[in-house]
Amino acid sequence: MVLVMVVVFRSETSAVGRVFYLSKHGNDNNSGLSISRPLRTLATAARQMGPGDICRILAGVYHQTLRVDRSGLAGEPITFEPYRHAHVVIDAAGPISGWQWYQGHIYSAPVPHTPHIRLPQVFLNGRMILPARYPRQVVSTPFQPGAALITVPAKSRHGYFSTSRRMSAPQFAGHRHNYFRGARFVGRVGVAWSVQTALVKASSRTGILRLANRTHWWFAGRGHGYLLGLRRFLGQPTQWVYRTGRLYLGMAPGQTPAQYRIAIQKHAWCVDIRRRSWVVIHGLAFHGGAIRILGDHCVLSHCRCRYLGQYLPPAGHRKAVSKRVGVRPCGIVVTGNYNVVEHCRIAWSAGDGIVLQGNYNLVIRNVIRNIDYSGTYASPLQILTGRDNRILFNTVFNAGRDLLQFRQPHHDVVEFNNFYHAGLLCRDLGIIYAWGTNGDETRIAFNWIHGNYNSGPNPGIYLDNGCRNFIVDHNVIWNCPGDAGVRINGPCANELIVNNTLFNCLPVGARIYVSLRPAGQKHWPIGVHYQSINNLYLGKSPRRQLVAPARDNFRLRLGAPAFHAGRRVAGITPLVHGRRPDLGAYQQGQVYWTPGVTGVR
Repeated sequence: MVLVMVVVFRSETSAVGRVFYLSKHGNDNNSGLSISRPLRTLATAARQMGPGDICRILAGVYHQTLRVDRSGLAGEPITFEPYRHAHVVIDAAGPISGWQWYQGHIYSAPVPHTPHIRLPQVFLNGRMILPARYPRQVVSTPFQPGAALITVPAKSRHGYFSTSRRMSAPQFAGHRHNYFRGARFVGRVGVAWSVQTALVKASSRTGILRLANRTHWWFAGRGHGYLLGLRRFLGQPTQWVYRTGRLYLGMAPGQTPAQYRIAIQKHAWCVDIRRRSWVVIHGLAFHGGAIRILGDHCVLSHCRCRYLGQYLPPAGHRKAVSKRVGVRPCGIVVTGNYNVVEHCRIAWSAGDGIVLQGNYNLVIRNVIRNIDYSGTYASPLQILTGRDNRILFNTVFNAGRDLLQFRQPHHDVVEFNNFYHAGLLCRDLGIIYAWGTNGDETRIAFNWIHGNYNSGPNPGIYLDNGCRNFIVDHNVIWNCPGDAGVRINGPCANELIVNNTLFNCLPVGARIYVSLRPAGQKHWPIGVHYQSINNLYLGKSPRRQLVAPARDNFRLRLGAPAFHAGRRVAGITPLVHGRRPDLGAYQQGQVYWTPGVTGVR
C-alpha cells in the first residue's frame, strides 16, 4: 500500500465587490474607486470597505497601522493586497529628525516617549541596530552573549535559585563608586533557563553590583552578561543609548546621521485586527511592528514580516515570566478559529514568531527564523491554547530557546516541518518543548528535528515533567549531542514514541529525570509511563543503514537490518504488502513529502 500525504487548503471563490486604490500620494477626499483618484490612508479605506471589497495598494512605505472596521462574509472577504505585485511596506517605525552633535562621534535627537515601548527598536537603512553594551564589544547579532563573566552568590533555596541582590564580575572592577548606577543588567547565569534582567542600584570599585530585584529569585552560579542604558557605554559605531526622551547614536569618524535613513519604532502594531472575521491580507511586507489577528476565517498570505517587536527579558526565573501573550506586542498573534498563516517569511522578533490561541488554525509553508533573541520562554511557534491546530511544512530555525512550544495543546498536528538550531541563548530546552501539559493526542510526526547544541540538557523533543498523551512518530532527529533525541522526564503518562530515526544523540528515554508532583497539580500523573516502539537508533554511524544522511536522504539501505523488523502500531504503522513495518521514520513502499519549504535550507 502506498501512503501519499497531501495537504489541501480549500479556499472559497470570493465574490468581488468594489475595488479601492491607495497611494502615498493620494487624497482621502477622493473616492478611491479609480487608480487616478486613490485614497491616502489605510484607515480611510477601511472605513468605507465592506464584504467582498478589495483595497489595492500602490508601491511605497506606509507609516500606518492596518486596522479593519467591519468583517467580511464567507466567500466575500475584505482583502488588502498590492496593486499589480507592487512592493508595499507597512512600517511601524518612523524617521528621526533634529539630530545634533553631542560629543566626539556621538549625535543625539529628541524621541517622543512611547508608553508601550520599554526598549526602543532603532533602524539604520531599514536594518535593526543594537544598543551599546558594556563591556564594549562588536556585536553583529542580538544572539551574541555578553562578554562579562558573571557570578551570583549561591544563597539558594532550591539549589538553582539565589535570593542574593548582588552579583560580581572582574570586568566591572576599577571604576569609581556607583559608576554603573542606573544601568540595566542583561545576562544568563547558572542553569540559565531564560535570560534575566535587573536595574543596577549601586556599584563598587571591586566590581560588585547591587541590583533592584527584590521581588524575584535569581539563578545562582556563573554565566555571561552585559550592561545597557548609559551614555558612557557608547563607543562602537551605529550603537545607541536611549535616555530621558533622547536617542544618542555613535557614528564612525567622518560620518553623520544625515547620511543614513535612521528610524525608530513609533507604534506597536503593523496589523491590528480586533474582533473582525473574513479578512485577507496578501502579498504585503511588514516592518518594525507586531501583527494581531483577533477573529475567525482570516488569512495572512505571502507576506514578508521583519522586526516584529522588541523588549527586555523579565527579571527572575521561569515562574516570573508572564504567560500572557500580547502584554508586549511581539510576533504574529492569532486568536480565533479557522485562521491561516501561509507562505510568509518571518524574521527577527524579541518575543514569539507565531502564537496560536484558538481552534482549527493552520500555519503552513512559512519560513520562520531568528526569533526570541531576548532569550525568554518565547519561541518561533507556540500553541498557547485551543485545539486541532495544524502546523505543516514550515522551515523554522535560530531561536534563543525552543523552536516550538506547547502550553495547552489539544489534539493538534505538527507534521512535515524542518526544525533546526535551537538554544542560541538559553539552556535546558528542546527543539520542541512541552512542560506539565496534557497533549490530548497531539501528534508530532514526519518532521526533521536537528541541531540543538546548547551546553545544558539539549534533546530534540523534550516532554518535560508532567506531560502526557503526546504521539511522536516518523521523525528524523539528529545532532543533539549529549542528550536524548526524545527526552521524557517524569512524572509522565501515555507518551507514544513510534518509528523515529535517531543519530548523533542518545536513544529515546535516555537521561530521564523524575521530579515530584508540584503542590496543587493534581492533574499530573504519578510515575513514568511511555511506550517506545520501532525506533531506529544509529548512534554516531547513520550510514550503516541509511542511504545518504549527509544529503538528507534518510531512507533505509537495501538489506538494512531495520527492514521488516518492527511491529504494527494501530493507526500509525499500517502493514505494507502484508509485511511487518520497518524500524525508523521512512517505511519501504510509502511516499512522503519533504519537510519544510523547498529550497530554504
